[in-house]
Amino acid sequence: MAVYRHRDKWTYDFEKNGKRYRQGGFPTRKQAVEGEAKARSTTPKINMDFARLCTSRLQELASRRTKGHWERNVLIFEKLMDKWGHKREITMVDVEELLGEISQESKHKANRYLAMIKALFRHGIKRKLVDYDPTIGVDPYGIKKERKYIPPEEDMEKVLNLAPKEFKDYLITLLHTAGRMREINRLKWEDVNLDEDYLILRTRKAKNSDVVERKVPLTKTLKSILEALPQKGEYVFSHPDGTRYDNRIKMIRSLCEKAKVKRFTFHNLRHYSASKLANAGVAITDIQEILGHTRPTTTDNYLQAIKGSVRNAIDKLENPPPKPPPQDLG
Repeated sequence: MAVYRHRDKWTYDFEKNGKRYRQGGFPTRKQAVEGEAKARSTTPKINMDFARLCTSRLQELASRRTKGHWERNVLIFEKLMDKWGHKREITMVDVEELLGEISQESKHKANRYLAMIKALFRHGIKRKLVDYDPTIGVDPYGIKKERKYIPPEEDMEKVLNLAPKEFKDYLITLLHTAGRMREINRLKWEDVNLDEDYLILRTRKAKNSDVVERKVPLTKTLKSILEALPQKGEYVFSHPDGTRYDNRIKMIRSLCEKAKVKRFTFHNLRHYSASKLANAGVAITDIQEILGHTRPTTTDNYLQAIKGSVRNAIDKLENPPPKPPPQDLG
């Protein structure tokens, strides 16, 4: 529709560049037509280069990344098109103004936007869709890093004591491998080698990235658990119908409530295991290998324990300095 009569008045109604423009109350059809023409002429033109850039980036994400990551980018690009879709050129000032608005809600959110916008323009430069990156020189917001909650040992014992046998075995497997929940959920019997005392954990960081596997030695406790577990199907931990475990978050929440301890998540268990290794003096490179991190800086983020070497060093402040040997005045 373009121009139509509603009761005694005329209205124009049209869409352009994905937006709807509507205004009524004109006494005559001629005035409504003139109003529509004026509205169409003043409607800003869409920046097709930027639209192509967003479309190209989304196509790449659809083939290479997870659906969730693609959906998050769709939402951000819709906002970017609304803010910048009619600009001839997007500048550093535009980026900073947008991030400033978002930071009022959350600095974490503003930094997520910045990371995705940076990736968008890097994609465009690589494919020669744009020749300028307006995010160069734009720094993320400084955010105070929060310490991850690590449940104390007594809380862990309370939860393990209340857990049903099968779920207790599952929790101990998480603790004794420092594995991710999805890695343990996908653990198959073919990945468990009881003769040579190790199991293989596998993870995929992105939808179409390669699966990365790592060998994790079995502790005596974990080996005895796996030896006693019935092999009901291909997965080590599975539902009665043989399908693998999915999300066990409700179970861990329920146990924390019953044990009357501060609620923790499966990822908190991973931090718990990493810090326990650090407290025992295990080298960060070994902890990195157990956790399956590609960078030691990622592993360092998991460690909140005070290193033994640092504790030993600070203890020396308590000891009085050694007395100098007596001088021979002979």
